[in-house]
Amino acid sequence: MKQTVFKKGLGFIVFFLVFTSGFGQSTNNDIVKQAQQLLEENYIFLDKAKETNAHLDALMKKGYFDKMQPSAFAKAMTEEMQKITKDKHLHFRAPRTQPSSKDVRPITSLISRYRGAPMLRGFQLFDSNIGYVDLAFFGGSEEHLAKIDQVMQNMLVADVIIFDMRRNGGGDPNTVNYLSSYFFDEKLLLNSIYSRAQNHTEELWVVDVKGEKRPKVPVYILTSKRTFSGAEDFSYTMQSRGRAVVVGEVTGGGAHPTRGFPLDNGFGIGIPFARTINTVTKTNWEGTGVQPDIEMPADDALEKVKSLAVNKAKDYKNLLFQPLEESFKSVAGKMASDTDKKKILESFKELVASNILGEGSINNIGYSYLQIEKPEVAMVIFECNTRLFPDSANTWDSLAESYLDLGNKKKAKEYYEKAIKMDPDGGVGENARAMLKKIE
Repeated sequence: MKQTVFKKGLGFIVFFLVFTSGFGQSTNNDIVKQAQQLLEENYIFLDKAKETNAHLDALMKKGYFDKMQPSAFAKAMTEEMQKITKDKHLHFRAPRTQPSSKDVRPITSLISRYRGAPMLRGFQLFDSNIGYVDLAFFGGSEEHLAKIDQVMQNMLVADVIIFDMRRNGGGDPNTVNYLSSYFFDEKLLLNSIYSRAQNHTEELWVVDVKGEKRPKVPVYILTSKRTFSGAEDFSYTMQSRGRAVVVGEVTGGGAHPTRGFPLDNGFGIGIPFARTINTVTKTNWEGTGVQPDIEMPADDALEKVKSLAVNKAKDYKNLLFQPLEESFKSVAGKMASDTDKKKILESFKELVASNILGEGSINNIGYSYLQIEKPEVAMVIFECNTRLFPDSANTWDSLAESYLDLGNKKKAKEYYEKAIKMDPDGGVGENARAMLKKIE
């Protein structure tokens, strides 16, 4: 009996809400007034907020918004606000349409990784070790940061990296800052974000990354008129620090971080509540866009950069390996000093840390010097390899061979025995035993 009474009571409440809800609907002008209050409280430039509100007051007085349907109302509000502010981030949103089906949605449709386009459209390696990365946007989750780590791991072999921002509409400033941090090894303040409503400044410093940083690799960024917001942030930050050459078209010109606010009847407004301040220029790209270093049609930018990047890749390779080659020349024909060895070891360490060289490639370099009868250079190279990869029997076997070529049988025997101990049943140990027999 009690349950029946409860159901009747609930039915009356539902009926009352449905019946009366139509009377509670806000008019378009009511919604404009809500937007005006939010603008004055939050928009980054108070004077522009007041000027915009005065413009909207004049339109309401004329009855401009009175009979507009939701989509036309949202479009008109966006256009009228932007007439005053010129701010492409400031926008008005119509109510979202409800799905017609009442069926239960698949779980995968609710998970970001399966919904919508991926952040990373793709990456590849062109000829001459020129890397190419196409980013659609800058997502704000740990999953998106992991994607950046993934692509930067794949770009470790690249001698030039091209970032395609021509179809990138922006995203999370912290993700932009994370990608930028891969190209700086110093703790630099890249940008500040000032919020008027909170009277607070957030500083975006170079951060630690999970991958290997590339502070010297040449970088090109492709832009178009569609490049916007966070994509402009990346382009502007890298350009202002001299870490990238921007090629393509002047970008969209939106530098203000934006926050969404709900309004009555399902409408919403996106209000730029803060502004980015670049540490180098003391300003940003709002309204002007990022000015390319090489301005040209966006469709032609990739081929142009690929042609430019060939010589840049050669220069980068020389930057990496020329100091090492000069060091090898300095020890040719003599026994290297401890200072010489330390200098060569440090060069190798840097290249190994950057995943440019590994144990096998260093070994190959050493054997190339044995083949041209420069065992004193090979010995230094192999010795460095044992320091970098001390648990490899192969590095000790190679070092022994260089000492044998130098006529130092005592050292050769010592290192062959070490290789046998480390790999008693393997091919390296077998080779070392054969060499020991020859020595004896």
